[in-house]
Amino acid sequence: MKYPVCLALMFCLFISHVFSQNREAMDQLARQLDTVKPSAQTALYLRTSKDRYIAGEDLWFNAFVLNAGDYTLSTLDNTLYLQLQKAGSDSVLWEEMYPVGNGMSYGHVYLPQTLTDGEYLLKGYTAHSFFEGQPYYYAMARISVFNDPKEIRARQIRLQQSKATSGGAVQFQLFPEGGNLLAGVPNRVAFKAVNSNGQPADVTGTLLKGDIPVLHFNTVHAGMGSFLFTPEKNVTYQVKLANHQDSVYAVPAAVTGGLCMRLLKTTQDSLSVKVLAHDVPQKSKFYLRLQVRGAVMFIAAGEVADSMTVKMPVQQIPAGIGELTLFDEHLRPVAERLVYLHLEQQFHISISQVKNEYHPKEKVSLKIKTTDANGTPIPAVFSLCVYDNLFRNAEQTNNILSYYYLSTQIRGKICNPAYYFDSTHANRREALELLLLTQGWRNYTWNAATLSQSHQLTPVVSDTLQAWATPERKSGKDKKPLSLMFHNYDKTRSQFVTVDSAGKFYLTPTDLATGPRFFIKYFPEKEKIYGIRVENPFDAIRKAGSINATTYLLPDTFPAPGKKQVDTTYIPYGKTLKEITITGKGPAYADRYLGYLDSIAKYEGNTDYVGLCGWLNCPDCRTDIKPVEGKTYNMFTQPITRHYKVLLTRDNHKEVVYHYPTYTEAELLRLTKTAITKGYYQSREFYEPDYDKETSPGIDARNTLLWKPVVVTDKNGEVIVHFFCSDVARQFVGIAEGVTGEGLLGTGQFNFQIR
Repeated sequence: MKYPVCLALMFCLFISHVFSQNREAMDQLARQLDTVKPSAQTALYLRTSKDRYIAGEDLWFNAFVLNAGDYTLSTLDNTLYLQLQKAGSDSVLWEEMYPVGNGMSYGHVYLPQTLTDGEYLLKGYTAHSFFEGQPYYYAMARISVFNDPKEIRARQIRLQQSKATSGGAVQFQLFPEGGNLLAGVPNRVAFKAVNSNGQPADVTGTLLKGDIPVLHFNTVHAGMGSFLFTPEKNVTYQVKLANHQDSVYAVPAAVTGGLCMRLLKTTQDSLSVKVLAHDVPQKSKFYLRLQVRGAVMFIAAGEVADSMTVKMPVQQIPAGIGELTLFDEHLRPVAERLVYLHLEQQFHISISQVKNEYHPKEKVSLKIKTTDANGTPIPAVFSLCVYDNLFRNAEQTNNILSYYYLSTQIRGKICNPAYYFDSTHANRREALELLLLTQGWRNYTWNAATLSQSHQLTPVVSDTLQAWATPERKSGKDKKPLSLMFHNYDKTRSQFVTVDSAGKFYLTPTDLATGPRFFIKYFPEKEKIYGIRVENPFDAIRKAGSINATTYLLPDTFPAPGKKQVDTTYIPYGKTLKEITITGKGPAYADRYLGYLDSIAKYEGNTDYVGLCGWLNCPDCRTDIKPVEGKTYNMFTQPITRHYKVLLTRDNHKEVVYHYPTYTEAELLRLTKTAITKGYYQSREFYEPDYDKETSPGIDARNTLLWKPVVVTDKNGEVIVHFFCSDVARQFVGIAEGVTGEGLLGTGQFNFQIR
């Protein structure tokens, strides 16, 4: 991380100035969170080239692998394990390994035309982000697949109708700031209301003391709001919602004596917290701790009789959610709440030179600039995709900012998480404050209870795969260790390794990069046959599959088809050709090297020959001449030792059309002492036409115009990107997401029309 040294100095100064005699107690509080090393964990984020696909298309994706503590690009992970799964089903449709380099990975997944309409989940795992029992950074992206493009718009209409008719009973929850109400002092209480579909519900209500109204309130954002009141000792309060029959909710009982806290103000420079006490003997000692993603930022100590304001400098503290915890003199947590620091701290991706309209096949040149919050140019790396807005799901609003700063930090569901990072929303700070207030006690993924066991985290997968070479029959011990060679089909990449005494060896990321399928050839001292077994990392993932992933997505199922909707809008996407299968005689090997092995086996392992007399396998004139595939030969049908002593009859010879022996893949590999294993999946190149060079282009019906998983700006924060429009006359959207070397996250977006 970039900040510990500076913060350590501020930490020591603050302790000495405020309450130096409590140093031992403060150290004890700090050690509660010191059992985890955030730099040893990564946080994984998946981005697909669009949200909706037509069956038969390629799904292009990119992944950011960031250090969990400071969100810089991580070098800890080298392998991305990717699965495609039907939502609500255990059926896995795709699972492959992809290389990770300098914190980034990318590739494609083929969506076969046999896929049925529905929701699918793209899941990603790495060695330092997916642990047994704590899969907080196991990443997931949700996509929709359609067979008929017109069904996309029909589904949108059904979804809108479903939302318009949703309602019914309201679920209403109250959240006292800090976790508990304290009688006799002002308390803030947040609330959250959702309808029967789990969507935010706007409500108005009244706080009642018995039957007497105390105050009125209403929602501010996404079914959330708050009110301030001073509860009396041993008095029962309740909330009644307007326009909702039988909607009366009990307010949690207030504690009669003790401590509580209330956040007063958060700025770029400081955090002001009021610590309140009531019915405590004389002055009560307290400790106030602020931590961000498992790292202690500050610990303040003091004594309070009624109230005290604590002001913490936060200039050097990283952006994101922090946890404020108030402890009593016995170091027992009595109040806790989440705060958001430096909402403005992100880098900006600005795209210029974009016209509102383009002609079909016209060239688009984007000038992209990356700057920090102060407008200073800053180098960054980001992904960029441009696609038809029809294939964008407005229900999925998460982006790299909201994912890392919100979705992986709190466990509750978030409606429209990107809202809080969009500066065009004037109330986003107030809305974010309400979101954090309605999370409840211990709902931060980095809280002390979670981190106390983090030193025992066990990774589910590893970057290196274990493998074993086991002889089929034990016939004495070899004098030398078994030697192996890893190579691709044309042996342009090869490496020799040896197995240990137990027959174990390992496939490293370098080995997995040999090819999508590569060969393991063994060289035994004797004519032994070995079985080669490589562990399947997805078996471990499936075993851990009972653990739910952290998900920021609201339920997004396909609404049941109702009355057929007539779509008069022209959608220029039709069906593609079905897959063509070519059949022929003999085994068809998918790999060229297997074909090469087959040729060698047929030649070197074949004992057939043609005699000088022209007969097949003539015993009188053995030669080294090999028979020709498909040629007709005479041969004996009965065993003989001498040709010239045999009287030829109708029954002892015949004409045959010669064919070489055929081998199955397993027989061929056994014969050549070779095994095949999977390496990193080899993605093909994303197609980008160049109409400056193509003289007679046909109709271009691309709905994804650009997918660049890695774009890097120079020292001035600038880069130029070119691409060509298709013939699809529709609205297109461009989305950029990335990170700087200092761990700042940022997004950018633009739109244009093809006329």
